[in-house]
Amino acid sequence: MADITLADYTGYIYLEIIKAREMADRYARQLAEVYAADPVLKFFSVPRFKVPKMSLTIPVLISGARFNQVISFKMAQDQFVAYVQGRLKEVVNALRSKSGGVIFRPLPALPKVVVSAAVPGDGPAAVPALVGGTKAGAGIIGDGAQSLSQRAAALWQQLKDNPDPSQPASLVRDGWAQLFEQALTEAGLVEVYKKLNPNDEMFTQSLNDVLGVVTTNTMVDSTTIQSLLINPETNVVKNGSSDTSVFTI
Repeated sequence: MADITLADYTGYIYLEIIKAREMADRYARQLAEVYAADPVLKFFSVPRFKVPKMSLTIPVLISGARFNQVISFKMAQDQFVAYVQGRLKEVVNALRSKSGGVIFRPLPALPKVVVSAAVPGDGPAAVPALVGGTKAGAGIIGDGAQSLSQRAAALWQQLKDNPDPSQPASLVRDGWAQLFEQALTEAGLVEVYKKLNPNDEMFTQSLNDVLGVVTTNTMVDSTTIQSLLINPETNVVKNGSSDTSVFTI
């Protein structure tokens, strides 16, 4: 027998008691009609009684519980943006290495980019300018670096606002695809990538890495009990329980 909630079980018991009272009243009405039609019985009171108080002792076995969990993406924005930029650097340098190109020196850390709505009348929201960037096409940090940072920050915001944080795969896939393509375009490595990765092996691997980081940083904020589950079968309560697992209602 499937487990049911304690609320459903006790509610059904109350309904059955009400139905029992209804059945008794209907039968009392039938008797009243019979008594009224009988020349002798019409002088007798119709048999009927009330139950002013009823006490039931019903053992139930707690078999489980249903929980409500609140989960969210907990990674800080600057950490996420830095990770995304670092992973894109690894992709670009790996492609250059495989194609016989030069691996560029490590690039300076990116400033934190805050995604915020523009205030009407104040112009667009300001984004810190990069310092020490190289020319576009010479590396993934160039004239388009701000755009990459903003795109990474926008993906972070989508993950924070995700109505179902336990299912981030589609958001990560779409966001990473845009970042990946933009990084290769700015580095001038699109054709090199197509030649070396005809089946998108590098994209798939990097996507799995990013999704793994997102999943690892998606955590439970709080847990509450939604409902208790019970097994009302008498033989189970009798044979498969103990004093600590059975209570009476």
